[in-house]
Amino acid sequence: MSSATRRTILLNFVILLLSLSASAAFQAQKTKPIGEDELGRWINKQSDCPPGSVPYFSRLDYYDFKGDGDEEAIVVASTCATGTAGTDVHSVIGRDASGNLTELKIPEADKSAYDSMFGNRNSDLSVKDGLLVETFQDDETRDEPPLVITYKWNGHQFAIVSIKKTGVFKTSYDCTKASTETENAICHVKELADLDLQLALLYRLAQAKLTLADRATLRNEQRDWIAKRDKECPIYKGWVDCLSVRYEKRIDELKKRSATAPADVHP
Repeated sequence: MSSATRRTILLNFVILLLSLSASAAFQAQKTKPIGEDELGRWINKQSDCPPGSVPYFSRLDYYDFKGDGDEEAIVVASTCATGTAGTDVHSVIGRDASGNLTELKIPEADKSAYDSMFGNRNSDLSVKDGLLVETFQDDETRDEPPLVITYKWNGHQFAIVSIKKTGVFKTSYDCTKASTETENAICHVKELADLDLQLALLYRLAQAKLTLADRATLRNEQRDWIAKRDKECPIYKGWVDCLSVRYEKRIDELKKRSATAPADVHP
């Protein structure tokens, strides 16, 4: 092998090493992790929060939704703008071609998807089987989440794959004609719907044992109880427990009344 050939081979080898080194440097810059401090500054800017404000992160996870080797940040946080209302940031944050932070768009579902929710609406984000999952909650004491939306990255934005929400359960009244927010909420929570049916049955049994005059008295008493129920259990935090307690107390009252009332009373 001539010296010229050796020099050529050596030169090509050096060029290859420089190329690999440059590529590695580029990749290292491209895949720079999205840290909490950088996210905090970006979120403050988007939320018009004063400099120095620190968002509270209730979730900060990472996943490569695009499949390009870069992990996006899955963020659920509270900013200076939310007060006591809960988290106001539910986002997936990645980098654009220039390395700047950018939000990956998550579409809003049709408003009918949210009809199983009441009061203060919050959500959490997670990843399952490569899909983004948004789990909504309005009262943490509900047996199951009122709404779960699953999204998939389609190359441009997240697209809705599935929507799962609680159904309408049988109650003592027609849920399609529910006249108050409380009545509508009871229809969507099985625990409350079951209590409503139990109370209605006991009410009918109690009515059957009373004279006409006493039936009217019990009917007015029940109407007063419903009005008080709605007033004392506004659809906000803890409303499921509040309604459950009042139903259980009323059920207990009617059970005791039914046990002591004379049977076979005819008007």
